[in-house]
Amino acid sequence: MSLSGGGAERCAASLSNYFVNQGIEVHHVVFAGSIVYEYSGKLLHLETLKDENNSLISRFKRFVVLKKYFKNHQFDIIIDFRVKEFYLQEFIIHNFVYKKFIQTIHSNKLEIYIPKNNFLAKQLYKKALNFVSVSSEIQNNFQKKYSFKNLSQIYNPIDFSNIEKLKFEDVNLDLKYILGVGRMEDNVKQFDHLMESYSNSNLPKENIKLVILGEGKLKQKWLDLAKVFQQENNIVFLGNVSNPYSYYSKALFTVMTSKYEGFPMVLLESLACETPVVSYNLHSGPSEIIIPNENGILVENQNKDEMTKALNEMITNKELYLHCKQNAKSSVERFSLENIGNQWLQLFNELKK
Repeated sequence: MSLSGGGAERCAASLSNYFVNQGIEVHHVVFAGSIVYEYSGKLLHLETLKDENNSLISRFKRFVVLKKYFKNHQFDIIIDFRVKEFYLQEFIIHNFVYKKFIQTIHSNKLEIYIPKNNFLAKQLYKKALNFVSVSSEIQNNFQKKYSFKNLSQIYNPIDFSNIEKLKFEDVNLDLKYILGVGRMEDNVKQFDHLMESYSNSNLPKENIKLVILGEGKLKQKWLDLAKVFQQENNIVFLGNVSNPYSYYSKALFTVMTSKYEGFPMVLLESLACETPVVSYNLHSGPSEIIIPNENGILVENQNKDEMTKALNEMITNKELYLHCKQNAKSSVERFSLENIGNQWLQLFNELKK
């Protein structure tokens, strides 16, 4: 795993803070990426051991360090937050490094975690104590496709105390805006959908900007698309920011137009900052967070015209907007770090029996 870049990583960092506060010794093993999120515990950062070309010798050295680290510490519980890109690599780690472990599933796109072939899946996950899905829909999908029985469902947590400290920081944005958030390395977040729906809405005429947070190789494509839509003065790209909560709290509302998600932290964090949300009703996640017309609007999945209508509804229906804003924070209190952390502790106790 890493400690930057996404919801699974933020979840791991938040849970480490909770576990350490409960007197549990925590170790993070980071395979790649930078360290951005605030975490608790000790750190082994394998990325720092890579050579320039990521040679076979470098990979072997990292494997030896990894194996020795696990052997020396004899961990009671191993929680794996990583996606599984290379079957052979994961087979070696699962069978020659891990003893028993918990695999978390953070996306409804199951194949990024588990081979489609049931036989290969069983070979890879022979030592898995449990599979923890972050939404009910993911768990249901998992049960339909695989024959594993050791399944649990635990949502991603929100660290309200941390958000309360950070959401009032100044963002130096003297404008009215709606917000989009996400990585730009691939088109999972579909900012093209968001930009098109925004361009076709009444928001530009009302001088309400679209602010987008995030970086990646597609950023230039989105900058060019803003010009195609003749919205380059209305769509503001701010890149990665160290504190997204202050942007959530000052936005009118947050919009998500992803292709797929697991249990999107963007929606949780926006609502925790008392900011309503508008989202496609994806196959997993939003319908377990958004209560229609209570804390936001659910839009027919992948329907850009309906998304445009929802954006207009949020700015013209003042009664609806204020009602959603008033309910935003209380609607996600059940996802607090304390509640979700306690569910993890209960799972640990059950697995020890």
